[in-house]
Amino acid sequence: MPVWQTAHAQDSARALMSHEAAVQSHVHGLALEHRGDQKGAFVAFLDAAENGYPPAQRKLGEIYDSGNSAVERNYQQSIRWYEKARDGGEDIPPPVSHGNMLMAPVRIAP
Repeated sequence: MPVWQTAHAQDSARALMSHEAAVQSHVHGLALEHRGDQKGAFVAFLDAAENGYPPAQRKLGEIYDSGNSAVERNYQQSIRWYEKARDGGEDIPPPVSHGNMLMAPVRIAP
């Protein structure tokens, strides 16, 4: 196998492992959140989001949108993560504009 094909195969394997690790971090974050460990959940979601997992990016958008015991409300970070999630294929409503202020998407609780 030519060197470039070997390198491409290795890159593909790393990407798959990274995706699987991101999925696992997201699932772990959901479990921590369910147990009430908001700080641990945030760390797990952040790991998954930084590894490009759109559902975790959306989750960070939601966390920053309202804030919790782990992080303060931060609309700029909320919009940043919502945009990354949207770019990754998540269905995120567009931000709401109020005059010259851009607000995070409106969330409707289940």
